[in-house]
Amino acid sequence: MTFFQLILLGITAFFAYQVYKHINSLEDTPKTPKPFDDGGIESDIKEFTAQTIYTVAELIEQADAAYERGDLDKALMILREANYRKPYDAEILYKIAFIHYKKGAYQDAVEALEDALKGDDQDPAIYALMASAYRAMKQYAKAGEQIRQALRLDPDNAVYHFNYANILQDLGHLEDAIAEYKKALELDPDMKAAKEEIEKLQKELSNENS
Repeated sequence: MTFFQLILLGITAFFAYQVYKHINSLEDTPKTPKPFDDGGIESDIKEFTAQTIYTVAELIEQADAAYERGDLDKALMILREANYRKPYDAEILYKIAFIHYKKGAYQDAVEALEDALKGDDQDPAIYALMASAYRAMKQYAKAGEQIRQALRLDPDNAVYHFNYANILQDLGHLEDAIAEYKKALELDPDMKAAKEEIEKLQKELSNENS
């Protein structure tokens, strides 16, 4: 065998060995395909924790905390979520109305209170706040109706008598206003504002009669 034939034999043996390795590698390949590379989505899903679902009571607590911090918008947002979960709840709607009142959105306050009454029409605080909202809008007759309803439900509330006196004064019924201020003072002797209003109105009436 010549030198050239030896070289050819070597080359042939080399390629035969490579073919043999390739065949063996095919036999070692698992029959199940390699998992699809999803970019880590599956692991993200496994690590994802669901957002906490708060109870209505917890939402109210969060709203109260936001209100105490002075964040009225956040408190209102949370209370709206609570109202969505529990419609016509008087407590929730009263708080919504109170925030509207504090923000100067008096009509919105009235509308929230009207819904609150659908949940509880025996809460004097609802009528009292509605009276304040109507008074702020200078709708004194409606304000008077609402505060009288509050007094029918809670006749010994000094603040309600004081508020009614304010409305009567707005309507020009000064003597009736004095009577209501006196009732407020009887129920709460420390209510200096009632005493001051009585003295002021008595002077006005005295000047008118002189």
